[in-house]
Amino acid sequence: MTGQKSGSLIHKQMPTTRRRILTLLKEQGELTADELAEYLGISSVAVRRHLTKLEGDQLVAYEEVQRGMGRPSFVYKLGEAASSFFPRRYQELAATVIETIKELYGREAIDAIFQMRSEHLINAYRQRINGVTLDKRLAQLTELREADGYMSTWELDEDNTFILREANCPIIHVAADCGSACDCDQALLADLLDADVVRKGHLAKGDGACVYEVHPK
Repeated sequence: MTGQKSGSLIHKQMPTTRRRILTLLKEQGELTADELAEYLGISSVAVRRHLTKLEGDQLVAYEEVQRGMGRPSFVYKLGEAASSFFPRRYQELAATVIETIKELYGREAIDAIFQMRSEHLINAYRQRINGVTLDKRLAQLTELREADGYMSTWELDEDNTFILREANCPIIHVAADCGSACDCDQALLADLLDADVVRKGHLAKGDGACVYEVHPK
C-alpha cells in the first residue's frame, strides 16, 4: 500500500496523522491498526497511540473481527463524532430547496412550511415549559433553545424588563432570505412564554444576536 491524500477535513488544528487516519477510515470504511500503519508509513505502535486518542474523543470506534485462523483482529471505523469533521453542504441544499419551492408554489407555500415547523416545535416544547411565572418559563425555554443550538440566555435588565438573547440561529442561511421563518419563531416564543415578545435585535439583519424584550401580558 502507498500513502493516501489527506482529504479535506474541516478540523485543521488536529495533528496531521490523526486527520489522515480519519480520512482513510472515511475512504476505506474499516481498517486495522496494521493496515493503517502500512498506509501511513509509520509503526503500528504509533498508530495505536493516535487511535487511542481518537477513540477517547469518540472519533473512532472498534470491534473484534475474526479473520481466518488465529486471534481476532481489532477493526477500526469512524465514530459518532466524526461526521462533523468532514465538509457538509446542507445549508446550500436547504436554501436551494426553499428557493425551488417558492418558484414552484409561491411564497405562501414557504410561509406554510415555517408555520408547520413552528407548530411542531411548540408541541415538542409545550409540556416542558410549564412555569407559573414568566421568569421560570424563560428559564425553561432558554434551556430547551440552548440544546437546539440557539445559544439562548435571558436576564432582567435595570428597567425590570425581561431580555431574551439568542446569539446563534441554526437556520440563519434560510432565515436571512425568508422573513416568515423569523416571524414564526417570534410567534413561537410569545406562545410558549404566554407573553408579549418584541424583537430589538436581528441576526438575519446583521445584528450580533436576536434580542427580544419580553413583557407579561
